[in-house]
Amino acid sequence: MLAPPLAAGELERPLVGQSEAVILSLCTRGNRLPHLMCCISIDEIDSLAPRRDEDSSEGKVAKISVLLSVLEGIKDVPNLMFFSATNRLHMMDEAFLRRMSGKFFVGRPSSEARKRILDKARNALNPKILKKLVVATTNFSGAALR
Repeated sequence: MLAPPLAAGELERPLVGQSEAVILSLCTRGNRLPHLMCCISIDEIDSLAPRRDEDSSEGKVAKISVLLSVLEGIKDVPNLMFFSATNRLHMMDEAFLRRMSGKFFVGRPSSEARKRILDKARNALNPKILKKLVVATTNFSGAALR
């Protein structure tokens, strides 16, 4: 079964314990089909696993604890592959980051990639204008180019 990536906000629930139950249920589904790989992709993970401090609420700490126990702990799911994305790495929980076996930085698109993005988005552009736009959009994200 394939599903689109989740946004961390989709896992937030209003009542205490519900978010934790959803996370645990999602992650332990892999145990039901041990011969298949289970992949979970969560965007904006920084809102689900923010840095903890003395002022952290019990709910925030509980969600992080459930994630940590599933990823590498008591409830370890061996066939679970966990992908997450953030653009606010500095705001992430350190214990969560330590448990991630790989961290990859995806930078801004190159000039050639920007040219392809702009060319697709604006089919009728004059080549000279397109070339100027490629230079003018240095350090733009792919989303900003669209």
